[in-house]
Order: sequence, then C-alpha cells, then structure tokens
Amino acid sequence: MSVDTWRERRADQAKRRTLFRGLARVRSDSTPTAPVTLANRPLPCCVAILENGGAPRTMPRDETYSRPEPFIADMLALHDGKFLAHRNAVFDAADCRGQMAARALLRTVSHLYVPRERRAGPFHLQLTDLHVSNILVDDDWNITCLLDLEWICSLPAEMLAVPYWLTGRSIHELVGDDLSRFDLVCREFMDMLEEEEVAMTGGSQSVLARIMHESWESGAVWFWRCLTSVDALFHLVEDHVSPRYCPFSSKVEQVLSEYWCQDSAAVVRSKVADNEKYEEELRSLFGKPD
Repeated sequence: MSVDTWRERRADQAKRRTLFRGLARVRSDSTPTAPVTLANRPLPCCVAILENGGAPRTMPRDETYSRPEPFIADMLALHDGKFLAHRNAVFDAADCRGQMAARALLRTVSHLYVPRERRAGPFHLQLTDLHVSNILVDDDWNITCLLDLEWICSLPAEMLAVPYWLTGRSIHELVGDDLSRFDLVCREFMDMLEEEEVAMTGGSQSVLARIMHESWESGAVWFWRCLTSVDALFHLVEDHVSPRYCPFSSKVEQVLSEYWCQDSAAVVRSKVADNEKYEEELRSLFGKPD
C-alpha cells in the first residue's frame, strides 16, 4: 500500500510525480467511450458512511439525476438528517447555532456553484474513495492496483478535485501554511492531469483539468467538499466558504441559524438535551466511581 511509504517519501519529487501521473491517467481514463446506463442512485462512499451513522436516506435507490441542483439539495438534506440524528452532534447551544448556520449558508449560496453552461451536465465517473490506503504501488510509486472501486459513481463535473490528503493533512487542517503547501502540490497535480489528458485525447483541449483549475481558483471546490465531507462540514464553511461572503461570528451564526428551520430555538434545546443525556450515559458506563 502507498500508505506504508507515503509519510516518509511524499517529499521525493520523482516518486510524487510518478504517482500523480498514474492518478492523472486514472482520472483521464474514467470517461466512458460507450454509452453508460444509470439505473441507481449516485452512491459516493460518504453517503454510505452517513447513512450507516444514522442519517435518514434522502435518495431512493432507483433515483437518478439529470441536473446538479436536485442532487445538491438531497445531499444537503442528508447532512441535515445526520445532524439531527446524532445525539452528540453539538457541545452546547452556541455550537448548535454555528452548525445550523453553516447548513443554512450552504443552501443560500448553492446556486452560485453550478455554472449555467453545466446545469444539465456533463456528469463524470469519479472515484469517491480514492484514499492513499486504497492505492497499491511498486517501489517507484507506479500505481499497480486500486481498491474500493465499488464507490465509483457519476457525479457533477464540479466535484472533480485534487485529493486533499496529498500533503499529509486532513481536509479540516488545510488552512494557513498547510493550505499554501497544498496549493503548490495541487497545482502540480492539475498540471500533470492536463498533460496526460491532452496526450490521451490526441492534443485536444484538457476538459477535466480546466474544470478542476476553475473550481480551485474560484473556491467552489470547498462548497463541493462540504457535500462529501463526513465530519468537517462546519470547518470547511467557517474557513473557506463563509469568508468569501462574510466571516463567521456569533452574530452571523445567530441570524443564519434562524433560517435553517422554523422554531430553531426548539431544535437548539433538543440537541443540547440530547448531548447532555448522551454524556450522562457515558459517565454511567465508563466514569470512575467516586
């Protein structure tokens, strides 16, 4: 597994470029050359994780999408369901307001992240569990095998993104200097993708790399990452999405959270009570005796 040597060798530019070239070829080669019939809902690995964690299903198994907007709405509803279902989703009332505000903001700005020219597609086959532990390589970091391919699905083109783990950081850690380092590696990866895409298409325009460049430069990548994140949605909104409009503050969170649902105060009371009861149960099970 590449994860076995990733930490100590990712600074080796030759090996890194070999890996990037392999990943770029996988991305460029994932566009089908013959018609593909879709008869089931899109199932990124994040959807399975959220549903297994208690989030109610928002997409019926036989549902397919011809436009990005309904897919976005259902993904946001899935995150809402996860928030409501998890008993320890919040620490206190302020945290609850912040998380509700983040979800309200994503709904408010979602229309800004679907370009008019791509409202009806195209959609691209994408590897939604392309993690370092799912990539097998040889000693030179040529890709020899990919695992967990069952999570490939057809998704909006805007969801194409450079793997966030390329600099060894979790996605919520990509801020400040870590974000600057990721930016350099991100551009290296996209340049490699462009080279491979042009080579594989006989010199025609690089479509996938162009979309990824546009998403990175505009910041749209962070919105789409919110949809597929299992546990970093609030951090992504606070650090990357919200600052492009208005930085998060307690006042902003209070106002936005009121628009997440009717009677938001009742939701806050319920979620805080859920957490308090959850912590009481943990203490009774694992707490030390007096």
